[in-house]
Amino acid sequence: MQRTFHLWIAALGAALCGYAGASFAGDAWTQVSEPGRRAISPEIAVGRDGAINLIWLDKGLTKDRPPPKPRKPGEHSHRSSTDLYFSRSEDGGATWSDPVRVNRESGEVWGFAVSKPRIGVGPTGTIHVFYPANDTSAKSDKDIVSAKYTRSTDNGKTFEVGRTLNRPADFDQEDLLGENLAATFSFGTMAVGPDGSVYAAWQDVGEMADNADGAAAHMAVSRDDGKTFSKEKAVIEGGAVCPCCQLTMAFAGDQVLLGYRKIYGDGRDSTIAMSANLGASFPAEVRLPMARWDINGCPLKTTEMAVDGERIFAAAYTGGEDPPGVYFTHSVDGGKTFAAPVQVHADAPYSDAPQLSMGRNGQVRVIWQAKIDGPRRLFIAETSDDGALGAPRELSTPPGNSAYPATADGPDGQTYVTWQQENEEVFVAVISSPVAATASR
Repeated sequence: MQRTFHLWIAALGAALCGYAGASFAGDAWTQVSEPGRRAISPEIAVGRDGAINLIWLDKGLTKDRPPPKPRKPGEHSHRSSTDLYFSRSEDGGATWSDPVRVNRESGEVWGFAVSKPRIGVGPTGTIHVFYPANDTSAKSDKDIVSAKYTRSTDNGKTFEVGRTLNRPADFDQEDLLGENLAATFSFGTMAVGPDGSVYAAWQDVGEMADNADGAAAHMAVSRDDGKTFSKEKAVIEGGAVCPCCQLTMAFAGDQVLLGYRKIYGDGRDSTIAMSANLGASFPAEVRLPMARWDINGCPLKTTEMAVDGERIFAAAYTGGEDPPGVYFTHSVDGGKTFAAPVQVHADAPYSDAPQLSMGRNGQVRVIWQAKIDGPRRLFIAETSDDGALGAPRELSTPPGNSAYPATADGPDGQTYVTWQQENEEVFVAVISSPVAATASR
């Protein structure tokens, strides 16, 4: 059964925002999450058949939203109990299937905007989903967060029971994590390689000594379309990985790239680790050439990547540069060296949450959230033929806060964008063609 959601007319949004940039196919946005429900943190993937696959976290009915809890500056909770929903469009986003709950147990998913589930589509059309899940340690009987995987082989109509990929939680880090949590295998990522192999990676906090210490990155791989996974192994040893900055993944030919924020003696900075042996080990790495960010804590920021042959592009938020914000850099030699970083949005006092998209013609699109003189809005900048990043333009979205974008590239060269809107709603739009970026808002 298909449902068609209300289409917001982008021309009206363009007039309200003074927008003169990239266009959405069909001049429309589509709300995919169900009206009246709290939907956040979407992720998106497009298969070789062009079908658009979307997941998001569901926090229940909007009318049941609890009042915000007072918190001290920097204080946060390690607790989350949500559901994960899936919807699919096979007609370019014009209509969407009724949302399907991915997890079997209600409230199973441990999810935040900074530790999101991931989705990918294999060459055979299998839909792969990786998510952090509330669980219980068999040893301590305390709560833990597990790294779980599920898949659908019927275009998202049903999903298998989630499988735990991490090792048993035979340690107790409640003194570190608090709130009766003994272990977390979270802040992970998943991606489908060019040959269909499924790579899942997550952070293991078992060896962390204190809050200033780093986690390890563990990985498990499936070579049979998600039917089975290898036994996990540590691919980046403990102490190195900033423990609340979600991992990212990309592929450069035969190389597997793992993006993370590494704890150095003089900063916590975006780093790309590289594996030339299908993820068995990551002996090579490069620290992105952004100013050192000396921060005594976890900044909750990812390292985003896009790849086109020997060209590797990266974007990340950093507080080391002056001014802080989103910076963009690229390599033309397979990651051996990177160019000096470029500030993505010089006119914005605040910019964050970058996403990278690689078009069919090798053009890179950077999409991020920023605040200029009002709520958070979404912006885009695109590279020119010589690789230079153009000026930022505001994307036309509904009024209010538009935040936490996620992107996916379609086989036709289009870029699909999803985001979290003001009242906890998930929207999707399509950027239909390359745009010459000539003006800034």
